[in-house]
Amino acid sequence: MAMGATPEPADTAAARGRSGLIGTLVAGIAFFDAVVLGAPIAVAAAVLGRPLLVFGVAAVVIVVLVVGCCRWLDHRWDAWFTRNGARLERSLESMRSSRLLKHPVAWIQRGSERSYAFAAAVANPILVAVFARSLSGEPVGERKQLLGAVAYAIPYAAMWTLIGFALAGAFNAA
Repeated sequence: MAMGATPEPADTAAARGRSGLIGTLVAGIAFFDAVVLGAPIAVAAAVLGRPLLVFGVAAVVIVVLVVGCCRWLDHRWDAWFTRNGARLERSLESMRSSRLLKHPVAWIQRGSERSYAFAAAVANPILVAVFARSLSGEPVGERKQLLGAVAYAIPYAAMWTLIGFALAGAFNAA
């Protein structure tokens, strides 16, 4: 390679496989957050019996995980969407028309940070980032990603911690 020449992006089978694996993990976290995140939080709260500690650790872990997933989506969107766009568009269209997600989609389309964070708190922030990116065609941005992650993590971690705490109480009473 000559000096000053820019290297071609690696589009090897290994790079595509790595990207596919990470994309699958991101999608798994987005669609199955109750299994991947919620259940372990509830179990930890039930077993450890220290709900405030579980809540704090869970909230921080969720924020870091969600921000990482959203950043990966922002950076890899074009390459990933090129390969998976048609399938994703079908899924997004069915979600847009669902009664459950009609309002969060409207909040995302408004474009304000407050409405974005509210939509992320109600729905999964990874899905909200996908909606925002597909609706606008622009990256979501780190500030919105962080606001959405925090808006989601606090009530989500609290809910699952309370579920675990209640389960522990029910098991102890039995």
